[in-house]
Amino acid sequence: MTLHVPFEQFSKTVLRMLTTKDVFVSAHGSGTLVTATDGHNDVLVASHTDLTIAQTKVRLMEADLEPHDGVWKLGDLQEVDCDERCEAYISAVSYKSSESMPGVWVDAHRTQPTEVQVLRVMYDEFRETGELNEVSFEEFVRLSEPNVVIVPPHEIQRYLAKKSEPC
Repeated sequence: MTLHVPFEQFSKTVLRMLTTKDVFVSAHGSGTLVTATDGHNDVLVASHTDLTIAQTKVRLMEADLEPHDGVWKLGDLQEVDCDERCEAYISAVSYKSSESMPGVWVDAHRTQPTEVQVLRVMYDEFRETGELNEVSFEEFVRLSEPNVVIVPPHEIQRYLAKKSEPC
C-alpha cells in the first residue's frame, strides 16, 4: 500500500507512521521522487517535489531524516516509475551545415524549453566541442537557418501507443 503525500508533509508523515529515518530519493520527471518504508509492514510513503535531488536531501536532513540514493517500489509506485521515462521533452534542430546535407541536432530536457533555449544549448555545445568558430549567438542563428521542433511528453507517449509499445 502506497501513501502519496505532498512533499511538505512527507517528513512528518514518515516520522509519524514509520519506525525509520532512512528515506530514498531519485530523479523523477522534472523533480525528485522521495520514498520511505520500514520493512515491518507493506506501507510505503511517497512524495514528489520539483526540487533537485540535492535540494531535496537538504530539506530532508533539516527534518531529521537520513536521505539515500534509490527508490522503494511497492505495488502502484511501479506505475509512477514507468511514466517517468516519458516525461522528457525532446528537441530537434535541423540546420544548414557546411556539408551538402543539412545537420540535425537532438537533445532532451526535463522541463519544456523555448526554441531560444534549445538553440542556446546547441550553440554552447558546438562552441565547447570546437564545431563552431568565433561567432556570436545571433550570427550563428542567422547563418544556420535552424528549424526547431520540441516534442512534449504526451506526444512521445502517443507515438509509443501507436506502436503498441508500453512506456
